[in-house]
Amino acid sequence: MKRIVLIASVLVLVSAPAADAAPKCMKPYSWVAGTTSLCHGAVVYGDFVGDDYGADTGESWPESQRIGSLSPGAGDTDYPEGQEATADLIRLTLRIRGERLRIRGLVHALYEPDSTVLAVAIDTDGDKDTGGGEWGELGVTSAGWDEIAYFDRGNTKTNVIRGSMPLPEGRRWRIQAAVANAESGNVMNVAFRPKDYPGWSQDSGSAASDSSTGSFFDDQQAEALAAGDISQFGYSVRVRKLRRGRTRVAKLKPGLHERVYTSDYTVEPGEGMSYEGVPGRGGENNDPQLGFEQKFNFLGRYQPYGIYVPKQDGTHGMQMVFHGSSSNLSALISQPGMQEVLGEGMNRILVTPEARGTEGWGSDISERDVLDVMSDVQRTYGVDRGHVFAGGYSQGGYVTYRMASLHPDRFAGAIDWVGFTGDGSNGSPGGGFSYTAGAIGNGIDFIKNLLNVPTVMLYAGADELVHVWTGEAMDDAFAATDNLYRFYMHPAAEHLTLAATDDWRKEAEYTKDLELVRDPPRVVFTTAPFLDAPQYGIRHDRAYWVSRIRTSGEATDYGTVDLTSAGCGGELPVLESVSGTGSDPVPWTLDEQRAASMKPLVAAPKLTGTLTGITSLRVGTRQTCLRGKAVQYDIETDGPVTLQLSDGRTAELAKGRSRGRIAR
Repeated sequence: MKRIVLIASVLVLVSAPAADAAPKCMKPYSWVAGTTSLCHGAVVYGDFVGDDYGADTGESWPESQRIGSLSPGAGDTDYPEGQEATADLIRLTLRIRGERLRIRGLVHALYEPDSTVLAVAIDTDGDKDTGGGEWGELGVTSAGWDEIAYFDRGNTKTNVIRGSMPLPEGRRWRIQAAVANAESGNVMNVAFRPKDYPGWSQDSGSAASDSSTGSFFDDQQAEALAAGDISQFGYSVRVRKLRRGRTRVAKLKPGLHERVYTSDYTVEPGEGMSYEGVPGRGGENNDPQLGFEQKFNFLGRYQPYGIYVPKQDGTHGMQMVFHGSSSNLSALISQPGMQEVLGEGMNRILVTPEARGTEGWGSDISERDVLDVMSDVQRTYGVDRGHVFAGGYSQGGYVTYRMASLHPDRFAGAIDWVGFTGDGSNGSPGGGFSYTAGAIGNGIDFIKNLLNVPTVMLYAGADELVHVWTGEAMDDAFAATDNLYRFYMHPAAEHLTLAATDDWRKEAEYTKDLELVRDPPRVVFTTAPFLDAPQYGIRHDRAYWVSRIRTSGEATDYGTVDLTSAGCGGELPVLESVSGTGSDPVPWTLDEQRAASMKPLVAAPKLTGTLTGITSLRVGTRQTCLRGKAVQYDIETDGPVTLQLSDGRTAELAKGRSRGRIAR
């Protein structure tokens, strides 16, 4: 006999327990979306973030474009105004307590206590032909369930809908759950995923199907909700495992996934989604008609990112693939060519941070997201940190320049696909195309920082968005440095040609043998205070063995460190320039600067170079083999500088050329 339990009238609102009070397995700081674990007898399901698009109603295509033209959801069901993301399930927890089954649903946002309905149905006899039927007023049905409960009040401080139901009978349960908007009755999100869910597979790790249209992994959900039958979504568990307090954490699997991590930072109002986007400071001086200003869509603590894990065993490298404007976390890494060439072929985990939305531009809280995603992947998957690569397309190309230049000691190499350089006036004919989009900092101004990060760039001659002259200006800027680089120009290609061909072999070949350079003899690092985001714990004041860099000018003025330490000896490249042509996947020309040979650097306790716009800095003596040694220095400055060694010794450098000796 079916049993329907109405919970709202007896629901007790309780604040969430302190994080430190929860057992370790109940602290899902990050998880693979769509997976279920057991934690001390609790069923813990971690959902996708941003998959609350409801049914595919067959409305016109723009209805599913909530945050970007290249980021459509498969579903196209709308929320009532002001209730966005209130039915986006984040985590569902079920636990036996005495003769009750306690249920806790965490949602993305909960602005009003009665805006959202959580429904939980349980099949107690394992027979899909008994029970089942309509889920009350929610407009969906499923087979087999014997008991169902509805919870329609939540705690707006914790975004939690909590309650309990009489303990169901049976030795094995199949649990189903759905979250609906209370005003419309529309189910927007369904818990649990079939094992063959497009986008990830518990068995084979297969990638998203070619017919996939849901950028947020909601294809099957949208189709099922449109049909009104959600029978395929459920999780089966033996009741004795719950009573005995068993723990079984979901295994990490190969293939394409969405992962979710818990951020320490939010954007006001601190929860949910903004489809229009909360403006950032990037692009404040941009021409509004050009668009692409910085804005943030994902506002809360639970932040999604895309990841493709190769099928190979053992330790993997990591390839960041920063997404372009109007795009999102499942963009390029869902393409079979990229998975095959840069994923399986290079044995790299492919990672695309959502970076707070379609126009994050890799700065401020968007940069914080990138750094936290990198840390989460490295911590979770045991990444080989000597083989971590920056990379990105269009806006993501700019993020590549910015991240690799301002964090050069994190990356073995970098790949830029038609990357915006930071300002449309770079190389502009007559200077009439000055626009910054959402960029904070012109990438051309600090690419000298990539001295030890070999970079391959691919641009398009007929690009309608990232104009050809900006690519050529970046080529010229690299040629004026001592960087190792390769620059491809594809004269007939347009902005999306490289993505459409799904051919990544040239760039894979260039980066295949690169390894992270640790403590190089020479460090070049340009920075400025306006690039920082101290409110998010970000200061760009260090690289390799140089740290605590302080600049002398205004906040927008750059300072540059260019120092060589001979303490450990080593080698410096002797450069040569080469050119070439080719046709894969479309015709291209090539400019390259490479090491023709290596010049030995004789080990000696010497420090030489130039400091421009710098007032003080610290040099690590361990990394430079200068610890406990008298250090000879020969440094040119444009103002007084305090040079501190990490063992406490200092030298005061006057403007001009300073030569001297720092005693032991």
